[in-house]
This record gives sequence, structure tokens and C-alpha cells, in this order.
Amino acid sequence: MNRRKNINRRGINRAGISALVGTVLLIVFVVSLGLVVVNWSSRLVEKGIEESKSKIGTGLECADVNVRLEGKPGADTVIIVKNNNRNDLDLKGFVARFFVGDNVIVDYANENAEIKAFSAKSFDFNGSQTIDANGNPGVKINWNNVNKVEIIPRVDIGEEIVNCDVKKTGWEK
Repeated sequence: MNRRKNINRRGINRAGISALVGTVLLIVFVVSLGLVVVNWSSRLVEKGIEESKSKIGTGLECADVNVRLEGKPGADTVIIVKNNNRNDLDLKGFVARFFVGDNVIVDYANENAEIKAFSAKSFDFNGSQTIDANGNPGVKINWNNVNKVEIIPRVDIGEEIVNCDVKKTGWEK
């Protein structure tokens, strides 16, 4: 009888050790997997926060933007861009969109044309050549075919210059 108890004890001990090793391995696997998921998700969250900061900053800065377009008396091809921004906010330029029939021509030529707060500048677009986003020359603008012009103002939000799409303004012939 004494011998039987020793055999059972040895068998129980061996089975207990393999269960313990299995449990430890399972815990190590779960912890490792958890660390990988946490590392991946933290990078994803950081990227989202950076994008949100830019969007929030853009929304706040663009809230003070107030741009008006007017035609210059006696000059049909000239548009006056008035910067009526609050808080002495200068425009760092604008992007112009010309509506010609069913087509839209986007012009980046004036994206760096700074307009001080509470001032205005006139721009003659007739016959001017558009510039694309990469700085390459585009098409010439035939003012007789243009139905409408839209201006998307650009402002400096500290680290970058952004377009204020929500504050775009238009002028129709």
C-alpha cells in the first residue's frame, strides 16, 4: 500500500508539472500578443490625434476668415480679393477655381499671394496661364468662357499653410 501511494504521488506530480508549464506558456503567449496589439494600436491612435489636431487648428483659424470677391469697375477681367479677416489674420494666398461650362479649371498660381488683413488686391485673370498643384503650367484662361470664379483662401496655422475650403467664396459674371 505504501508503494502505491508513492506511484500516485509521482504521477500526480508529473501531471501537475506539465499543466503548470502549459499554463505558463499560455500566459506568456497572451501577454506577448497583448503587447503587440497595444503597440500597434498606440501608433494608430497617435496618427489619428495628429490628424485631428491639424483639422481642429484649421477649423479654428478658418473661423476668422472672411474673404469677398468683387469685379473691378470698368475692367471685366479683373477680380478684387478683399481680406476682411478678423484678428489681423493675413491670407497666405488662395486657390482659384474657374467654371467654364461643365468644366472646372483649378489655378494654384496665387497660392502664395499674401493679402494683409483688411486690405485688397486685384488680379487680372484674362489670358493668364494656370499653374497646377506641382507648379507646372496648365491651360490659358479665356475669360469670355468663364461663368464663375471661386476663391479658396489659405491661412498659416503655425506649422503649415492650409486651405480654408469651408470659407470659399464665389463671383459670377
